[in-house]
Amino acid sequence: MPDWKTTALDMISSSVKIGNRIASNRIVNQPMECNDGDAFGNPTDLTFRRYRRLAQGGAGIIFVESLSVTYESRARKAQLLIADETAKTLEKLVCEMRQVNEKPLILFQITHSGSQSNREFSKVLSVYANHNSNDPVPSEDEIQNISDLFVKAAVIAKQVGADGIDFKQAHGYFCGEFLRPANIRMDRYGGSFENRTRFFRETIEKIMHAIGKGSFLLGARISAYEGIPGGFGTAGPEEVIEDLSEPVQFAKMIEAVGMHFINVSGGIPRLSPEIEAPTKRYPQGVYRHFGWTKTIKRAVTIPVIGSAYSYLRDGQNELEGAAPIHKSLLYWAEKNLRDGNVDLVGIGRQSLADPLFVNKVTMGELDQVQFCTLCGGCTLLLRAQKPCGCVVHDGNYRGRLTN
Repeated sequence: MPDWKTTALDMISSSVKIGNRIASNRIVNQPMECNDGDAFGNPTDLTFRRYRRLAQGGAGIIFVESLSVTYESRARKAQLLIADETAKTLEKLVCEMRQVNEKPLILFQITHSGSQSNREFSKVLSVYANHNSNDPVPSEDEIQNISDLFVKAAVIAKQVGADGIDFKQAHGYFCGEFLRPANIRMDRYGGSFENRTRFFRETIEKIMHAIGKGSFLLGARISAYEGIPGGFGTAGPEEVIEDLSEPVQFAKMIEAVGMHFINVSGGIPRLSPEIEAPTKRYPQGVYRHFGWTKTIKRAVTIPVIGSAYSYLRDGQNELEGAAPIHKSLLYWAEKNLRDGNVDLVGIGRQSLADPLFVNKVTMGELDQVQFCTLCGGCTLLLRAQKPCGCVVHDGNYRGRLTN
């Protein structure tokens, strides 16, 4: 095995401290919505199957996907819910994952879909007035009520045995909407950067008070650049040019309030999908993710998780200027870890294609890895409001595209 591969495996297999906890290796299974809950937001057999396999796969951290804090506003018809009525099944999910493998840190991503909610079966709610829609805008009292739902969700996550939460600030959902320069609400939740981060600060302060001191991990996923006018990562309400001044400032705030990690992403799946998850049409988007993560990492001392690695696969991709071996997932994971550009490497689509990816890689069985083919089938299933999974490598989902 070439020296760089040995170095890569050693680097990926090394542990890292996050808060008072230890991730056993540097690979993170990113939160992947798969739309397979029941009519009440409970995990189903499909959900349990997915997470048992991920636990078996051996990643250092496993995120349980976008758990909605309310069923009133949600993006997926069968989205998972985190509330009193689903606590028992979520606890069972955590228990079954730990029975398979007790090593991974299990983190719950908690969210509110906001303007990304699907109006066919739920209530769309926009943080600020938008000339492109007439969606209702929440009052300050309604905002406080939603904040309390996040606090309740964090408490439930701890009670059911999760190791921590990702307080989602990314991908165009409710919390991320506050952060945009386009948020020109005329109250204390819009306009200045201080006002636009108020919901985040107030809510995380309440969460910390509710869960108390201890080893429970708190982090946030952010979209460093959303790719829309006035989006986060621009300098003003009408601007589109990338400017990371505020994302860097926000990352420093995340650290300053006492949170333990930052998960860096970009884009909005419904509005700027090529930025969020690079594909064959825009492979250079991978490099933009690397740049955003490096910039955030240079600004903070807490661990930073990177994204977009699934596109790279085994080097069989559309990136120019390098031999396949030097443009692979493993190569760039090792390089970015070694260069100090990131602390942990996140895989999303690749975790659907091969839940056992980490074990195969760390055992030197690269030839056994089922790499994501970038076919987009999982995305098509999600957009069609069907249970989502890999249509290439998993027979459970192969026929769902046409059924």
